[in-house]
Amino acid sequence: MVPKDEPIRDPGAGEVLIEVAFAGVNFADLAARAGVYSAAPRPPMVVGFEVSGRVAAVGPGVTHVAQGDRVIAVIRFGGYASHVVARADSTRKIPDSMTLEHAAAIPVTYATAWYALVEVARVRAGESVLIHAAAGGVGVAAIQLARHLGLETFGTASTDEKLEFCKKLGLEHGINYSREDFARRVRALTAGRGVHLVIDSVGGPILKKSFESLAVSGMVIIIGAADLYPRSLVGFARTAVELARMKRFSAFELIETNRCVAGLQLLLVWDARGSLGTMFDDILALWEKGVVRPVVDQVFPLTAAGEAHRYLADRRTKGKVLLDAAR
Repeated sequence: MVPKDEPIRDPGAGEVLIEVAFAGVNFADLAARAGVYSAAPRPPMVVGFEVSGRVAAVGPGVTHVAQGDRVIAVIRFGGYASHVVARADSTRKIPDSMTLEHAAAIPVTYATAWYALVEVARVRAGESVLIHAAAGGVGVAAIQLARHLGLETFGTASTDEKLEFCKKLGLEHGINYSREDFARRVRALTAGRGVHLVIDSVGGPILKKSFESLAVSGMVIIIGAADLYPRSLVGFARTAVELARMKRFSAFELIETNRCVAGLQLLLVWDARGSLGTMFDDILALWEKGVVRPVVDQVFPLTAAGEAHRYLADRRTKGKVLLDAAR
């Protein structure tokens, strides 16, 4: 990735021009850069799905935001920039109490966690959820939202330090997957029943154990496959091998176990619905109630986006990684 100057275009009808303050960094950005994200444009391209900033101009028909407003927006690529043109229906004003830094850490992670819990799994208070990569951006969001929804929370991470971080956020049962079999541990903690829901952003070899962790009528929601991300040219060969070995599900297996497997890609939801609906409004309302509290791990200059990608790929994160568009 290299910096490049491009002309700033005016917003069209139903669009908003945003002067970017911060851009969120997500694993999908890494996958798009590596060429393994099917929804990404052909290179050369600008990655990035979410930004915070101030409205620089609005196009015809836009009335809910005005020039100078502080906003967040989800966009279909192009977020790693000083200015972006976003759809007005995916742009929202942020509360006065919210910083632009915290705002940029909200759109993708909290919308993904909210959609998985509320729209796909349709969870009910008293149920249980196992969250993989619990210390990551979506993991943090899922812990906070699951606790708000009355769920018993289980989470996996690679170090005790990450698990302690998660427990401070409200995680009830932390499992260090580098030291113990998480499926066996989940069974022990649930008296053999398993959990109602697994949110799996890791994929790869652990998908089989995620399925084994489910209770009867339980569901695995696959929101990513971080374990398959190729970190080098050699890594592409490993990705191919792991893809071939990854757990496959037959209709008969699902019937015999009475379990479900679902996939979630937020961009496809956006495309199918034409917008993200009221999710932003619901999430911002939870900020006002003190439920949503994003954790920013590291902020890199926009010109150091490559370093941000390396940091995320190394799985060192405890919370969200951002880019500062002013640097």
